[in-house]
Amino acid sequence: MAGIKTVIIIGITFSYTVILRATSLNVIPNYDVLVIGGTPAGIAAAIGAARLDKKVMVIEQSPVLGGVLSSGVIRLDDCHSEANSGVMESFRQSVKAYHRTELAEDPLVKEHLKRPDRPWNTAYGRAWEPHTAARIYRELLEKEKTARTRFNEVAVGVMMQGDRVTGVITRSRDNKGHLGKEHRYRAKIIIDATYEADLAEYASIPFRIGREARSELEPHAGHIYTNFFRGKYSALPQTILPRGTGEADHRSQAFTYRMTAKDYGKPDHPYRLKEPPPNYEPEKYSWNKKRKPIIPNKKFDMLGISWGGDLTGYGTQWVLADWNQRREIEKIYRNHELGWLYYIQNEGGSPNIGLPDDEFVDNENFPYRLYVRQGRRIEGLYTLTESDLHKDLKGDGLRGPLHPDSVAIGMYGIDSHNVQNPTLRTQPVSGKGAAEGTLHMFDSTGPYQIPYGVMVPKKHKGILFPVGISSTHVAMCSVRMEPVWAALGQAAGVAAALAIDGNKELSDLAVNDLQDALLHQDCVLYFYSDLPADRDGFEAVQKLALMGAFKENYPLRRPNWNGPNGGLGNPEIKVSYRFRPDEPITLGEFARLVIKARQLPLSITASHFNDVPRGHPCFKYIETLYDYSTQSVEPFFDYQVESTSRKLYRVFAQPDEPVSGVKVIKILSGLLKKPISLSLSSESTITRIEAAQIIFPYIQN
Repeated sequence: MAGIKTVIIIGITFSYTVILRATSLNVIPNYDVLVIGGTPAGIAAAIGAARLDKKVMVIEQSPVLGGVLSSGVIRLDDCHSEANSGVMESFRQSVKAYHRTELAEDPLVKEHLKRPDRPWNTAYGRAWEPHTAARIYRELLEKEKTARTRFNEVAVGVMMQGDRVTGVITRSRDNKGHLGKEHRYRAKIIIDATYEADLAEYASIPFRIGREARSELEPHAGHIYTNFFRGKYSALPQTILPRGTGEADHRSQAFTYRMTAKDYGKPDHPYRLKEPPPNYEPEKYSWNKKRKPIIPNKKFDMLGISWGGDLTGYGTQWVLADWNQRREIEKIYRNHELGWLYYIQNEGGSPNIGLPDDEFVDNENFPYRLYVRQGRRIEGLYTLTESDLHKDLKGDGLRGPLHPDSVAIGMYGIDSHNVQNPTLRTQPVSGKGAAEGTLHMFDSTGPYQIPYGVMVPKKHKGILFPVGISSTHVAMCSVRMEPVWAALGQAAGVAAALAIDGNKELSDLAVNDLQDALLHQDCVLYFYSDLPADRDGFEAVQKLALMGAFKENYPLRRPNWNGPNGGLGNPEIKVSYRFRPDEPITLGEFARLVIKARQLPLSITASHFNDVPRGHPCFKYIETLYDYSTQSVEPFFDYQVESTSRKLYRVFAQPDEPVSGVKVIKILSGLLKKPISLSLSSESTITRIEAAQIIFPYIQN
């Protein structure tokens, strides 16, 4: 049932073959949840659903699980390891344990053990060899007895019942890209965890591709020049340069094959290329022979941006192509990447480097997957924009704006590789010949929450998109990191299970129930750098934080630009995102906490207290407690009056003093209009995490 389809994206026409939709009426599903794509998002989705006793099938296009993390992207782009949660944190901990035991004598692991804040630290599970990722992901999924996997299959069509996706048509695909036998799978819920989000096309779900135009919500959208990924330039870091138009277009940021390479210690190893690949052009490449391995066993992460493996101009074509056309595009990328390796060995001064003898052994030691940095982006119930990630546009200067319906967090800068590569070795400041489209906004980004609605199509039913979410190009430049996609994948798997159990449409699912289930699976919904998921009170703090019940008091300092990522990834920044669980909670903080938790309407009749003037961060919460107290038959808010004369007096609420158990009991009992008791010592001060645990049972949902 093949047909030719034409799509016009900003004046560019693509023709490609698609498998037409098949009608599926009154068919009993084979599975509860069908996951297309054994990416980190897909694996997390499968595990999330399987933990809730759902029968799951995962369809993966390559011979291994793990997506690009087992195909050359051999490091976690997470800024801080504390941002990982759920299945992704299980993966990191497994890598960490393996390196500290089986590879404990590796020189790199030994070095990294002494430097915990080093980015991509092997001793802390933040970088690995490709085969290690493949094995660990296989083991994680194998623990779930209700989950199965099929390898070497790609989706080529869907089965529909009205606007509901009921199944997926796949075909076998070998490492050379040849298509084979057709297969059909039906399920109650479908999850598209592929990088391209092909099911959106097959099911006629509206989607975006390319770049939006610059707007008030997105000042960095569209055609843009910045001073990233190039030689030194006199502008300050993270600076916009002239000649960018801000116009929308069809373009995507660079794709690549992320080769893994190995240092053989000698030039005459068997993995030295004997001749260049077709269309080899040495002027496209550069290499620093001082570059060192970053993973065990003397292996390199072959990330090359302006003059390396990255290649622009084919990304949108790849996403919109069918699988036969993709085979031809793969050849272009493969030859470009091998051209870089040939350059490295013959002109770059590193003949000792070659493809690794123990990686991708059934694929000529070359990665299984093209690194697709962004694909289709559906039109969902909520569309994530730059302003949702930005600390200053809609944020509070510390975080992006609060999303109470968060199901995942993002913790990475807005990061776009070249959209158009430079063409001149001596790059001009901007304009013709310069790299275009690069973004590296680590100082102004996040941490941020991602609402559930980004995964849910506006009209279509029975399908979720944790990777091809509803977002703009700029927002996707941060979300595209695997830890974020994995968090969304786990949310999708749990959402699917809850929808099945409750016989609900995905769009009607109660987000509060989804959040509770995710927290039970140790997923982080609001970032704190000092509150691990295994800490008592974790769930209470997470839920209350999503209600805006806590306010950080640590302003971000101007970053040390020499630090990692020049902003968000700097270890010094983590202090700004501490919860401080064991510090005493002040009366002002407790006032905010209890009012937000109980969702009490603010009530302010006047400014009553000399030590809580207007402008104080707790003014409206202290005054609201006072108003509720005076309306009570038995007032419960204490304050001090200091008389200076018969007509003059001063009133103090002492908002910055630690609150005691006695006062907590009195205030909470007064608001609830019933006496409560605590197991804590009522005379002692209450810590911030104790306060969260006390209030948690009384949250007003």
